[in-house]
Amino acid sequence: MKYFLLLTLLVVKLASAQSATVQKPIECTETQILLRGLGSSDYKEKPIWWGIESETALSRYSLFVNDQTKTWTLIQFNETLACILGTGENSSRVFQQVKK
Repeated sequence: MKYFLLLTLLVVKLASAQSATVQKPIECTETQILLRGLGSSDYKEKPIWWGIESETALSRYSLFVNDQTKTWTLIQFNETLACILGTGENSSRVFQQVKK
């Protein structure tokens, strides 16, 4: 009975968690300029992942990483405009690519 009560309390607590809306400034520029900049000698970041928001949406997302410096940049982009959603240091790959 004690465990049932604890489990019930945990489920109620998780269900009542409130979400928050956060607004932060993001930097945007022409897609070609941003992609060139990330690959330039200043950053040397290469895309390691990309995804499409949905079949009907035009937005794409990509994660760029420099394996030597461990810096990373997450961008959202379309054909004309690209925005930096986040940047950071000390990246590490969770999954290693298997070579065949």
